[in-house]
Amino acid sequence: MAKRSPRELIELYWTEVWNNRNADLIRELCADPIVRHDPGSVTALSLKDQIARVRQQSERAEPYFEHEVLHADDTYVTSVWNMHTRKGDRVELCGIEVFKAVDGKFTDCWNSSYTQGRWGREGDASVPDDLPEPALIALAHDITPQWLQAMFQHGGVPAPRVSLVSTSAIGHGNLSQTIRAEITYNANAADAVRSVVCKFTSGVPQAVDVAGNHGVYLRECAVYDFFGATPPLSTPKAYWRRAGRDGRTINLVLEDLSGRTRAGDQIAGCSVAEAHAVARELAGLHAATWNDPRLDQADWLLDRRNAAESSAQGYALATVEFRRRFAGWADVTLLAAIDSFVPRMEEMIVAAAEGKALVHGEPRVDNVLFEDTAEGPRAWLIDWQFAARGSPMFDLAYFLAGSLSPENRRVCEAAMIESHVARLSTVAPEWDLATARADYAKALPIALQFTVGAILAMPEDPHGDRLLLTLAERNIAALSDWGLV
Repeated sequence: MAKRSPRELIELYWTEVWNNRNADLIRELCADPIVRHDPGSVTALSLKDQIARVRQQSERAEPYFEHEVLHADDTYVTSVWNMHTRKGDRVELCGIEVFKAVDGKFTDCWNSSYTQGRWGREGDASVPDDLPEPALIALAHDITPQWLQAMFQHGGVPAPRVSLVSTSAIGHGNLSQTIRAEITYNANAADAVRSVVCKFTSGVPQAVDVAGNHGVYLRECAVYDFFGATPPLSTPKAYWRRAGRDGRTINLVLEDLSGRTRAGDQIAGCSVAEAHAVARELAGLHAATWNDPRLDQADWLLDRRNAAESSAQGYALATVEFRRRFAGWADVTLLAAIDSFVPRMEEMIVAAAEGKALVHGEPRVDNVLFEDTAEGPRAWLIDWQFAARGSPMFDLAYFLAGSLSPENRRVCEAAMIESHVARLSTVAPEWDLATARADYAKALPIALQFTVGAILAMPEDPHGDRLLLTLAERNIAALSDWGLV
């Protein structure tokens, strides 16, 4: 019997073995074993294994293969193929396979990764425009080219065909995980989005509980809806934002500013110049949203007043864990000062809940990206999970009490309060320095409440523990300076 050529082998392999489900013909077409080369792996399949594999897949889905391109010489044959299933819901896949033949039988096969759909043909759109809305995903490996393409389409972001994506974890998020995704396209991408930052649900169960109970994922997405296309301060563009109905899942895709900014370091704190940059952005936010009628309808805002009782109870529980974790490490006077707020925290939360502007709610320096410009540092605010309606001094007090060393805070604190009042005077002339200083003092205990309460969502680890203790030390120093402890 004459030996079959590589072209004859592939025609029989697709038509008879797969399309006509004649798995036994493999004995005539393939060596024993055939070596399968996949990305990153090599598998030797015996004739028995090959036949079993074909029968299993044929029984389940009845795949049908067609050549899109077929090329062969005396040793190798390449098939660019399309496949669709004939059993169950129709599935379409396409791929490329290269076979090597020796003495009339296939000995090796190289497989590209299979892709959903069929190979494009003349007249097809370069980028699909009818993709379904991207599903909520949870992990970095779920950020596929198909998911990104759908996200861009439904987010109204022009983009060529996405061909590859690579991901890496960034940051130390307490209530979410943050992934940077670099994107490769199959066309000129000079004007395309080359990378994005994706915020996903935390991998820490207790953090997910906190997020769900306090609506932080829903709130952060709602803030970007509230801002629209022209936010009143420097904050990354949001290309896509979705949260699960139960509030325990988030997919937030943001502009990647990592190439032009540096992340704030909460433990190191920031400089006075950087603090002024943050304060300018906060003042712009507060002035733009002062008495904004949309805030009356914003049911997504954190309601500090109605949550005051439960928040105070949470603070009390957190102080027990704080003392346990830091006993023998933290100064005993610090722990005593933290405990002293337990009986009065509820009334302090209520007192700090009033105001007429949209406030960030948690403007720590690690929720800031700094851009170095010729005019000095520029601040970009991120992480809007605790946005609320409140006094402009809430954000300023929270920021200065936790993000600067006590020495640096004392140098700039009074001037920053005065500058904030001057900026707000353009829209709120009635809001004077005396009112601002009183509101500032009222807000300082809330910074401590957040610091201590965070311990319930943060597992023990050296970085997290150092962060919490540094914040607590700065918070107590500010409270002491203002005669509140």
